[in-house]
Amino acid sequence: MIDPISRLGGSFVEGPGPALNAAKPSADFSNWLVQQVNDLDTKLADADMQVRRLAVGDNTNIHQVMMSLEKARLSLELVVQVRNKVLEGYQSLMQMQV
Repeated sequence: MIDPISRLGGSFVEGPGPALNAAKPSADFSNWLVQQVNDLDTKLADADMQVRRLAVGDNTNIHQVMMSLEKARLSLELVVQVRNKVLEGYQSLMQMQV
């Protein structure tokens, strides 16, 4: 049997989705963005520490070092793409004529 697809923090609602509260998504997005930036900082620091330990000759697994570097790179790419989309949205709003 195949398990149904669910999203993070809950399950999908069949049919039309619930009405969105106007204030809640912005607060959720800002919290998510802060969490992602903090997570990115942690991943970058961890990857940097592992690379330094590898460089000085500590007994570290090269595969773990490469995986932490890739996780940090992907997190950075996600944050940069979100920033780009937010800027595009802001610029399109600024170009609208009132």
